[in-house]
Amino acid sequence: MAHTPGWTKLAGPALELAALAFCSFAMELASGTAAKAAPERQTAPPAPIPEPAPAPARPLREAWEMRPHDFLSEIADDGANHYRASDTGVELVAGLYSDGRIRLADQNGRRFAGALIGGHADLLELQRNEWSEVFLRVTPTGRMQLELRGGPYDSHVLTCEPLQE
Repeated sequence: MAHTPGWTKLAGPALELAALAFCSFAMELASGTAAKAAPERQTAPPAPIPEPAPAPARPLREAWEMRPHDFLSEIADDGANHYRASDTGVELVAGLYSDGRIRLADQNGRRFAGALIGGHADLLELQRNEWSEVFLRVTPTGRMQLELRGGPYDSHVLTCEPLQE
């Protein structure tokens, strides 16, 4: 029986999180919030301005500008499960996807993304680029819970109920 190295189990989620961080940087650069490069000198006359491309059917928005349910359904996944996760002081929506990804969102614009491995995920808060953790567990009564550590919801244990969409 061949032994699969442990790093191979981490490589996929690590690549996804790196891609999320890169996309965040690229969006900042495209929106002009990153430092602008020095203008290049032109030696040839400028080319004619091309016709503007047709506007996309759905305008692109930052993850924190989307409604929580839109953020969860942005990923096309037929095997996705969406939940209302809450305790006495916090209410989030959670999306669990067939490839192991997890997304959390609240009504205040906080959006989190990560990849579950063995019931644990490091979560990246997309707007602030801050990390926290989530642990997925099932109670003896069969209810699913999310335990959050770090970040704005540190020490909260949220009970999940299927979301009616």
